[in-house]
Amino acid sequence: MTAELQPDDSSFLSLTTDAITTLRDIQTYSQTQSWRRSRMVLYLAFLLGILPTAAQAQWRHPVIKLNSKLVVGPEVVLNPGTPLVLRCEGDGPVNWLTRLAKHKRFISKVKGRVRTFRVDRPSAEHTGTYKCEYTSVNAKGQDLFSTVHVYVKDPDSLFWTSSTSLSVVRKEGENYLLPCLLTDPEATDLGLRMDNCTSVPPGMNYTADPRRGILIRNLQPSYNADYVCSAKLHGVERTSKAFSINIIQRLRFPPYVFLEKDEYVRIVGEKLRIHCTTHNPNFNYNVTWNYSSKKRSTIEENVQSKDSRLDIESILTIPAVDQSDTGNITCTGTNEAGVNSSATYLLVVEEPYIRLSPQLSSKLAHQGLSIEVNEGEDLKLCVLIEAYPQIIAQSWDTPTSSPTQEHIFTRYNNRYSATLLLKRMIAQEQGQYTFYARSAMANASITFQVQMYQKPVAVVRWENITSLMCTSFGYPAPIILWYQCSGIRATCNENNTGLQMPAPLLAQTVEVQREEYGPVEVESVLTVGPSNRRMTVECVAFNLAGVGKDTFAMDVSDKVFTSTLSGAAGVLAFLILLLIILLYKYKQKPRYEIRWKIIQASDGNNYTFIDPSQLPYNEKWEFPRDKLKLGKILGAGAFGKVVEATAYGLGEDDNAIRVAVKMLKARAHSDEREALMSELKILSHLGQHKNIVNLLGACTQAGPVLVITEYCSHGDLLNFLRHKQETFLNFVMNMPEVPEETSDYKNVCEEKQFIRSDSGISSVSSDSYLEMRPGPQPVNSSLDSLCEEGGPDSWPLDMDDLLRFSYQVAQGLDFLAAKNCIHRDVAARNVLLTDRRVAKICDFGLARDIMNDSNYVVKGNARLPVKWMAPESIFDCLYTVQSDVWSYGILLWEIFSLGKSPYPSILVDTKFYKMIESGYQMSRPDFAPPEMYTIMKMCWNLEPTERPTFSKISQLIERVLGEQPECPDQYQNIQQQDMVIEELEPCDDDDDDDETKFCDGSCDQSCEHEVDEQPLMKTNNYQFC
Repeated sequence: MTAELQPDDSSFLSLTTDAITTLRDIQTYSQTQSWRRSRMVLYLAFLLGILPTAAQAQWRHPVIKLNSKLVVGPEVVLNPGTPLVLRCEGDGPVNWLTRLAKHKRFISKVKGRVRTFRVDRPSAEHTGTYKCEYTSVNAKGQDLFSTVHVYVKDPDSLFWTSSTSLSVVRKEGENYLLPCLLTDPEATDLGLRMDNCTSVPPGMNYTADPRRGILIRNLQPSYNADYVCSAKLHGVERTSKAFSINIIQRLRFPPYVFLEKDEYVRIVGEKLRIHCTTHNPNFNYNVTWNYSSKKRSTIEENVQSKDSRLDIESILTIPAVDQSDTGNITCTGTNEAGVNSSATYLLVVEEPYIRLSPQLSSKLAHQGLSIEVNEGEDLKLCVLIEAYPQIIAQSWDTPTSSPTQEHIFTRYNNRYSATLLLKRMIAQEQGQYTFYARSAMANASITFQVQMYQKPVAVVRWENITSLMCTSFGYPAPIILWYQCSGIRATCNENNTGLQMPAPLLAQTVEVQREEYGPVEVESVLTVGPSNRRMTVECVAFNLAGVGKDTFAMDVSDKVFTSTLSGAAGVLAFLILLLIILLYKYKQKPRYEIRWKIIQASDGNNYTFIDPSQLPYNEKWEFPRDKLKLGKILGAGAFGKVVEATAYGLGEDDNAIRVAVKMLKARAHSDEREALMSELKILSHLGQHKNIVNLLGACTQAGPVLVITEYCSHGDLLNFLRHKQETFLNFVMNMPEVPEETSDYKNVCEEKQFIRSDSGISSVSSDSYLEMRPGPQPVNSSLDSLCEEGGPDSWPLDMDDLLRFSYQVAQGLDFLAAKNCIHRDVAARNVLLTDRRVAKICDFGLARDIMNDSNYVVKGNARLPVKWMAPESIFDCLYTVQSDVWSYGILLWEIFSLGKSPYPSILVDTKFYKMIESGYQMSRPDFAPPEMYTIMKMCWNLEPTERPTFSKISQLIERVLGEQPECPDQYQNIQQQDMVIEELEPCDDDDDDDETKFCDGSCDQSCEHEVDEQPLMKTNNYQFC
């Protein structure tokens, strides 16, 4: 190596002289100190080793010559046909680095201090930067290199472009260098534009370098296009060949992971196979399993391509399980966007089992399995079952076979629910009720003892000349009391004179006969003495079921006043009966209450609510009765009903459209009429929005009040979700969808519902409200429905639908909150769906009989939807927008459980209230993404002010939807351009005059300026009961 070096002469001489001197000293020293000779030799080797290093430290930058002339500037220009000969000279071995790998063949083969790059006939392709550098590792670390940029002019093309870069594919977020090099340094204004002569997409950031090309930073999917480089040469614009750039969009969501079951049960030694399904748009994914088993297991994976995505099925197999395998098993899917997982639980048992446990209402009088009911009441016997292997046979053994009995049996994994409904029970139905369950390897039974309360019947007769006997039948065993009063009376216990009631006579009650299931017979004997005046002896028998009476008149010879007293007693009885009837009628006050409340003004904690009866009603909403054709009933309650109708001329060109009409029943009172008018005024006051059921018109004159609203063909969201359960499961399991045969709006009391064992859903009694159900459309219909009605909905239900329902309801509630309106009954049953599956918030109001709806629980003197209510509403009777947010969280739980009843298997009792007060929250529903469950938990914050606003909730759901909210044109329910109602939309005006103004614009646009936050989201904003 030293033979090739050419260091500075003085430095080299100085180092050499020092080395020779050192050698002489070592020689002399070694003659006198021979034992240290070896160490001096090592020192000599060290000195000699640093000589090359010292020389190398003095190397210069390599020198570049073009065609034997020294290059003094950073760039050179060659005309066409001029040879390109680059010579690199250095103080050590050097080499050329070229822009293109194929140009290495032009480098001289001989290695050394001089290397030559030679092209006899260069072209525009040879335009670029050439670098000469030392090959020594130490020299490279000192950045000893030289570069020169060569322009090879091409009269035919101002740019050089590589054919391999004319069409490229890159990932979103990457940087990309577009290799359009200028061949003439005189060119100016290097830039980039689209091939169609338009500017680059908005937001594109690029840097133009004449020597390298154009660097585009942070590629986005919107950049997919063809581009050309442009520059000016002598004032004339020249362009390059077109570059086609395709950007692959980065995934934004982790894969959806689905397991068939949330629990598996196996007996020791059995085989276990678990299927995990996920989806991904490309092969950049990974599916893994995590479980406690240490034994050998196998995992197989099946991949199918379908609709520009991959359907992946991973199957975990454990050949023979044992009890150590009990625990959680998790399937995890990973892609570039993140990780998602789903877990199931494996329970390994030693032997088959069937466990039966009774589930009885806390309102029932029962002790263990012994139940006592009143005659004429309904009884529900429910048995919860856990079994493995699965139940293959089950039955009820009852005392009688009655058509009013209804058997319901549901299954969810290894759990079952068996329910026997007994309606309006009669005495013959008391007795033993036994439920039997059998699997292939086990059987079990459970027996209920049902005894019926029976009101006593009392009969008095002479036992002998001095004794009266009273015999009574009833259950429980009646207790007999005797009363005696002067004169002949219908009863001794009426007190119209203000005198003290007579005291009962002493007589013992003796039980005579008791049947196993039936009334108990008792009797009592009263000894009476002779009397010279008329008197009445009364036997009163009573128990928990009621009171039975009988009297015995003891007369003497004087009967002058018998007929008179008898007539007076009859008149008195008639007056008492009339009084009872009047009291009963008085207590039958309207039980309807408008749920929506609107705040007018606030001062601290004092609020003024708008009295809806005082709101103005604009006559422009009035619609002619003769142009309204009523159809079938869609829903009915205690005081009102909703019917389907056809309105002629409500739209333009006198088109007929289908609408829903709310009206009162014939027996409704003036209070109900005022309530319906208030509801009409509230709807007209709120204005239009695409996610509430909008007012279209009304008939208030010359007849009963009719409120005309939008018609929503799919009925309420709750039953829609339950009806679509199977199609949703088919969708996520990639099974072919089967169009459903839907029926018209039906009373769910007469239909068998889709029931899940842990849902808490049971059939509704016949006196419950009519729930909205979708129905078949007419074969020949030219009606332009406001709800865009069409044929029966055979499309499956998927995750996007659930997210859109959640988003749309949040939008509707955000609108109500902006209007200072509190809903107070947010639930899936109060959301309707149009034919295009647009969710609209409503309130059934008069059309729902809450007295007979199991969702409304008696609390105090009112019936309330307790399971949907916020803690402050339950315990303090405070209603705010924050309490509506809590209820919205419950609605989300209903949506992502596909219509389950909230707090399944939990009764509304003292324990339930304690759970809510302590912060209990429901677990994540079956089909909720983690982000949606997080929103639910935010809504269930015990501190109302910590709950999110509906505006914030909408933003969060937009993120889950991929920041692509629904297109209004796609889901618009109201035909805004075709509706006359556009011209009738009321809007609020800040002017002092009382004249009501109307908007000319779209009906779902508010006339007021939008506000950034909800006006009711304040810490002191409450509505007090």
